[in-house]
Amino acid sequence: MTPSPAVSRPPPPHPVVAAVDGSPASGAAAHAAARTARQLGARLELVRVLALPSEDPVDERGSGVALHTAAGELDVLRRELVAVAPDLAVTAVVRRGRAGDELVEASRTAERVVLGEHAAGRGLGSVIDLVVRRARSPVLLHRRGPRPAGGVVVGVDCLPGTEELLDAAADEAVARGAVLHVVHGRTSRRPGSGILDAERALLEGLVSRAQLPRPGLVVHLQVRHEGAGSLLLDAADGAQLLVLGRRPSSAERRSSGTGTTLLLRAPCSLLLVAVERSAPPADRPDDPDGVGPPALPAAAGRA
Repeated sequence: MTPSPAVSRPPPPHPVVAAVDGSPASGAAAHAAARTARQLGARLELVRVLALPSEDPVDERGSGVALHTAAGELDVLRRELVAVAPDLAVTAVVRRGRAGDELVEASRTAERVVLGEHAAGRGLGSVIDLVVRRARSPVLLHRRGPRPAGGVVVGVDCLPGTEELLDAAADEAVARGAVLHVVHGRTSRRPGSGILDAERALLEGLVSRAQLPRPGLVVHLQVRHEGAGSLLLDAADGAQLLVLGRRPSSAERRSSGTGTTLLLRAPCSLLLVAVERSAPPADRPDDPDGVGPPALPAAAGRA
């Protein structure tokens, strides 16, 4: 499919940050981050985080060796990425500290943070879990394997932040030359109350608004009286990317069944976009049932 003309924007001043830990998963994520940086016109920063040494002199000497080794491995990866994309500016840095905390800090000045998934059966891992909850920039969780040629899927809930989320997903679809699939599911004790029809009308208006500055963007809207989790898993099968909204927080949150399912079981890469939920929109349909997809989980899995 021929890519749609991109929305004209100045190059982003902040880097795409790729978390690297020496694993094959993080190496694959670094290559995905390079593709993302080129799409955004941003530079790429490879970040490797090593634990702080203890006060033991032996540990300090071993830590120095580990630092030298990590810097060498990171430079090899940097040169590999530059060879593939000579026009891409790539820097590499080794930091000391706790990996999750350092990546959250890096997200404050990042265009995006890119992470590689853990091996099957290990859950998300504590680092990914922390970054997903607290990062200030969008977070790309890269799934390893062949890159599918499908569209971009975004899950929406008609709550505050929906328009912002649609814009982010639309930009991704334009950059990838892909169709955008907008998916909204609702389960309600009163399916005949007209709420779903009102939400469909609201989303149709937001979709039209998102298409205006993006000529050629094709959007498919799916609104169904069905659980959001199952709808999105089906839609993500064969998709290039699944885009979800999240509420960044420094506090622990109760796990969400929907969020856990999508983070652990979605077959494609996920882009998690921070959205604000501070106030309801004036045109949001009434929701007497208080139903909507929950926030992403605080602890969807531990390594």
